[in-house]
Amino acid sequence: MCLICVEFQKQRMTPGEARRALGEMIGDLDTDHVEQVEEMIAEAEDKDERDGDNS
Repeated sequence: MCLICVEFQKQRMTPGEARRALGEMIGDLDTDHVEQVEEMIAEAEDKDERDGDNS
């Protein structure tokens, strides 16, 4: 697991922070893992939107 995954899953990063960190690290990560991280972030954003938390 990468640092983004660890910190995001511990809720130490917001989806926006995780997305920004991914943008900075994208060249260092495996393509498959980038897709997994993007999915994880998108799911969290969808959940926030459903819950009415647009932060």
